[in-house]
Amino acid sequence: MKNLSRGILSLCLIGALLLSACGKSDDTDTLSNSEEPTNTTSPAPSTNNTPTKTESLIEPAEKEAIKDITAADFKKGVSIDFDKYKGSFFDENIISKLRNNLESVVENNKEKFEENLNKESLETIREGFYYTNESDQFMFYDLDLIEKVDQPEQIRVGVRFAKKSSDGSIENQGITYFFTKNEAGEWGIENID
Repeated sequence: MKNLSRGILSLCLIGALLLSACGKSDDTDTLSNSEEPTNTTSPAPSTNNTPTKTESLIEPAEKEAIKDITAADFKKGVSIDFDKYKGSFFDENIISKLRNNLESVVENNKEKFEENLNKESLETIREGFYYTNESDQFMFYDLDLIEKVDQPEQIRVGVRFAKKSSDGSIENQGITYFFTKNEAGEWGIENID
């Protein structure tokens, strides 16, 4: 019985020592009026030790220069100057697939819309975003994002467009195309969001 009492007492002392070692002093939690709070939040731990590298082809000033389309400006079609943005990864292959997809929306051609989609992504693409009302007209007029990330390997292209409804109202929006490589190693549209 004596050994059992000593064991319990030892556990209690170890527990008290651990609690006091882990506890915070009340003095460190209060700030005087002259002290600035410090950010003690640490970033979430990464499961991948390789840093993500991002390459961007659009400067912030270019994004700010994009103007909305009015009813007087609206012209159905794709009027994006792709050559203005052509770069290392935003090449003729990606541009052609993007242009083809945008033209399919303007033409209301669902078969053409699916031509450059990665086959695995056909289930997840939100084609309904464009094809909810067949009388809607689209004008794709600029890009506001062109970047490539290496983890996961992906190209993102932000497209600005105006949608003209049957009542003549114009709605300016943006949408992002996500390109990834398929099993054969060819770039295709993985998602549109």
